[in-house]
Amino acid sequence: MNSILEILNLSSEHLKRKYVAEPRLSSELIIAHALNIKRLDIYLQFDRMLNNEELAQIRIFLRRRADHEPLQYIFGETEFYGLKFKVDNSVLIPRSDTETLVEKAASVIGNRAIDILEIGTGSGCIAVSLAYVCRKAKITATDVSDKVLNIAHNNAKDNKVSDRIKFIKHDILNETFPAKYDIIISNPPYINKEAVDTLDRQVRDFEPMGALTDNDDGRTFYKRINNLIPEILDTNGSVILEIGYDQAETVREIFMKSFKSAEVIKDLSGNDRVLYFSLGK
Repeated sequence: MNSILEILNLSSEHLKRKYVAEPRLSSELIIAHALNIKRLDIYLQFDRMLNNEELAQIRIFLRRRADHEPLQYIFGETEFYGLKFKVDNSVLIPRSDTETLVEKAASVIGNRAIDILEIGTGSGCIAVSLAYVCRKAKITATDVSDKVLNIAHNNAKDNKVSDRIKFIKHDILNETFPAKYDIIISNPPYINKEAVDTLDRQVRDFEPMGALTDNDDGRTFYKRINNLIPEILDTNGSVILEIGYDQAETVREIFMKSFKSAEVIKDLSGNDRVLYFSLGK
């Protein structure tokens, strides 16, 4: 048998040899999750001896992390905007940068009873978070995958907002919509195909490539959304988009065909992250 401290040290050294980022932190999170304790409790229970079942679970998690698999996929869940979301490798891992998009959208929506269209919902983190804070809004969330939509729907149920979100299978690149919406929101695949090889291994090898890149110049979905504006955006409507840190100007130029002005919002790291367009005054 081994103590928590011994396993923590052994795990950290193993992950370090495998060139895993922040090996100590990963080890702490793995141990805490395997034992169903808080991370702080590790340091309060250094001398606790672990049984064979506990050691076996830690080894399973550790083996996957040593292959650079993200902890979110290993644990099957993550936190976003203060809410819990189930995730697997069919959906993009929700990132704190995207909370900037939710914050902007929530401020625009406020307490209004309006119709919102989210294009490419993935785990549902954007739609669910907005439904949670904007109680009068009704959201239609789309994706091309039945499996992805099932994950998003379950996350909506778990967070008790499924009554205000309609999930539908839809291919934005080849289909249009029969209705108009007050707000269109999207975090589309925007990574240039030439930049894919530069991505961190745990992103490139594990996250769904179709949610990361358009396999082109990173602007395919922005162009398509802009072309659909006359058909799907209501009078005085708004469009709120997540963008790459270096895309503000190129994406703004695409949408200036439909809008006269744009607001660029930076994320917590100071990078351009969100573009806001409005037909209103």
